[in-house]
Order: sequence, then structure tokens, then C-alpha cells
Amino acid sequence: MDVPPNRAVRPSDRVFHGLIAAALAAMFAVTLIPPDRAGWRPTFAAADEGGRPLCLLRYAGGIPCPTCGMTRSFRCIGQGMLGEALAFHPLGPALYAVFAVVMVRSAGVALRGRTWLDRTAWVLVWSIPVLAGATVLVWAVRLACFVESGAAAEAWRASLLGRFAALVF
Repeated sequence: MDVPPNRAVRPSDRVFHGLIAAALAAMFAVTLIPPDRAGWRPTFAAADEGGRPLCLLRYAGGIPCPTCGMTRSFRCIGQGMLGEALAFHPLGPALYAVFAVVMVRSAGVALRGRTWLDRTAWVLVWSIPVLAGATVLVWAVRLACFVESGAAAEAWRASLLGRFAALVF
């Protein structure tokens, strides 16, 4: 299979890819900061000091969002705790790897001014719908377990919408 030659990219594309690479590099750097230095609790708690969930969907509706646990999974990967990362979100390591490929590819485009790693483009294009579908599947399983355990009713009553519904109805 022939690889197409590297194509020159527009200056605006170089800036865009540079920004993407810098944002992802910053994300990866944050995951490497030890919890005690960052002032974060080593448990990577998903609630503030008042016990309120940090996720807007969980706070408003009482249900976890499809990517619930992904941030904590990324933090665990950065600390070398793969088992804990999988426990927080089973797709965390896969998405972390995709982001790493995007960062390297974008940095190459920004620095060289030409397309780079063209074969990775196919993988990236197809990984997005696969990861999105897998995320929905994981979310459905988690929601089923959430409802089955009885935690959903309690979470609804504690949520913003649940409290509002209790006042109105």
C-alpha cells in the first residue's frame, strides 16, 4: 500500500494543530503531578467539600454522565495506577492513548508544516465512533447497575431537579 506524500498545510492549520498539541500536553502534564503536591486528595474524590457532585449532570439530575470517572481515570494513568484507572472508567486508558496519538500528530503538523503520520489519521477517524459507541454501552451498563442497586432513587431525591420536583409536585 502506497503512502501518500506529506502535504503542506496552511499556516492557520499549523496554529490550530499547535493549540491542540499544547492543550493535550498540558492535560498530560497535570495527570503527572503527584496528588500531595497539587493539594488534591489521594482518593480523587468526585465531590466538593460539601459533598456535592462536581459533574453538572450528576448534580442536576442525579445520574452519572457517560464519561463519569474519566478525569479520575486519567489521573490514575498519569500516576501509573492502571488498575484504579480501569475501575474509574474502563475506557480511560483507550481514550488516553488516542489523545496521546493526537498530541504527537498535531505537534508534528504544527512544527513541520506538513501532514505527518498519515496512517494514524485512519485510526483516529475510526476510533471516535468506536469509542463513542463503547462509552454509551459502558454508560448503559453502569446506569442499569445504578438503578438495580437502588442508588438511583436516592440520587434523584438529592439532585437539583429531584428537589425541585418535590417542591412543585
